Amino acid sequence: MGVQIGIDVLGSLSLHTDEVQATPTAPKERKVLALLLMNHSQVVPVSQLVEELWHDSPPRTALTALQTYIRNIRRSIALKMSLPSAKVSGDLLRTRSQGYVFHTEACTFDLAEFRRLAEAGRAALRTGDQVGAVRQLQLADDLWQGSALVDVEQGLPLQAEVSRLEQARRTARGLRIETVLRIGRHEEVLGELAGLVLQQPFDEHLHAYYMLALQRSGRRPHALETFDRLRRSMADELGLEPSPDLRRLQQEILGPTDPAPYGAGRTTGPADTREVHALLQRTRLGAPVPAL
Repeated sequence: MGVQIGIDVLGSLSLHTDEVQATPTAPKERKVLALLLMNHSQVVPVSQLVEELWHDSPPRTALTALQTYIRNIRRSIALKMSLPSAKVSGDLLRTRSQGYVFHTEACTFDLAEFRRLAEAGRAALRTGDQVGAVRQLQLADDLWQGSALVDVEQGLPLQAEVSRLEQARRTARGLRIETVLRIGRHEEVLGELAGLVLQQPFDEHLHAYYMLALQRSGRRPHALETFDRLRRSMADELGLEPSPDLRRLQQEILGPTDPAPYGAGRTTGPADTREVHALLQRTRLGAPVPAL
């Protein structure tokens, strides 16, 4: 195409080159572009775009209005990026039977890169390369600049796409954190976990990882305080108790063996990795390692 187009959705919506921004400013055009990008390189049916824009109350002029939004997006890209209109409509934002498709294969796209890196991390785990997996999964997490499409009004189709993407982010992050714990680098994630349990105060997996990281750092009282704080919050705000799995982890930490913290005089070895793995498996709080 001759111009390197950058696309961002892992935070604010952005369609740009190094020199210019071509991101739409009109709310409905932003919604259309966002839904196309979340389904990049796949045809998005007109019916789904209409639902995104007007839910179940589209005007009689809905199809004409949608065509206008598509035309405005194409025009903005062509003018601001100095591209021929035929190139934009033929190679980038194409009309297909009953829908539209935004091709991102030639673009620098943070969502596609996130998925590539997350899969590379899972592939590394399948081959037993835990250090490589942590590196790839960390790169995937570093692409995020906030919640996905944080500055786009979202109808039901976009909300569903964003929810699935945020779940993929949480899954990849959990896999990275657990792998860090398995290889004995728990000190690296203590600060991150301290912030995450504040942001997501009822997420039991994050609390389990935080409790385990604290325990492995020789801070068993703090690990138990974390459990007690969660239990009080759940009782006061939800009327619930922590799951049996998390209570089992608390009992494991309360047990007679309290491993000395890593540091001077102690290194991580296979036995430490097996110990963390066994503990997570006994409590059923660990993420499954991707199958071969």
